[in-house]
Amino acid sequence: MSAEVLQGGPVAKEISAAAKKQLANLAVRPRVVALHNPESPAAGYYMRQQKKAFAEAGVEYEVRMLAAGTAEAAVLRLVQDLNRENRVTGITVHTPLPAGVDADRVMRAIAPAKDIEGIHPENLGRLAFGEHLPAPCAAGAAVELARRARPEGFKGLEAVVVGRSALVGKAIALLLLQSKKDAPTPTICHTATPDLGAVTRRADLLFAAAGRAGLIRGDMVKKGAVVIDVGINETADGKLVGDVVFDEARELASVITPVPGGVGPVCLSLLLRNLLACAAG
Repeated sequence: MSAEVLQGGPVAKEISAAAKKQLANLAVRPRVVALHNPESPAAGYYMRQQKKAFAEAGVEYEVRMLAAGTAEAAVLRLVQDLNRENRVTGITVHTPLPAGVDADRVMRAIAPAKDIEGIHPENLGRLAFGEHLPAPCAAGAAVELARRARPEGFKGLEAVVVGRSALVGKAIALLLLQSKKDAPTPTICHTATPDLGAVTRRADLLFAAAGRAGLIRGDMVKKGAVVIDVGINETADGKLVGDVVFDEARELASVITPVPGGVGPVCLSLLLRNLLACAAG
């Protein structure tokens, strides 16, 4: 029997609705400033999605354009100015940035208390100590969907995360370990792991986050597993696909997320949850 396909849209609506109520009760209306590269179509798509989500939540959203040729020093000064501005609740950076600007350096310059993407090293470090907000949105969305797939909890389960990036793979593992009573046993592996399938076939919870199309085939999935596909890759014909071969994995998994339409919508809703954490100080 084919797996249940867990769509992210309904989950995102539920999270957004709860966050909107809390945002509306804040004494001061939150304000988000986005640093945006107008030359990037991908950044443009993300900016429009953010703008819509924040507008629906009644959050003021300002876009600061970074024209081609903008010096890195100028971007860093802008970030420092926004850090000091009391009216700014959150800062988000749309990548890729203009040529010559180091995105990692810019992101590290954001004040942790205004980091609504959960990408600052200080906020990532807090995950290891049980403070899960703000957290990287993709990692948070993946774990949120896994919890919806297993409402009875994760206790006694084995989780495998394929992908070792700080913002996704490692962050997923840390979020899974947040609960001392309900934590699964996580393993992190990657594209260079020998006999990757031997590891993934142990997983009751399988998170694919390596950024390689078709990496996880059906014979690498344990029967009855929950498969959360965090990967998003563009094929030669412009189609968006995940890291998992969906049709194959669906025949063995109990629950699987699609790409697109799975993790992606939940990421945007978690921006609102992160903004609440930043606004609360």
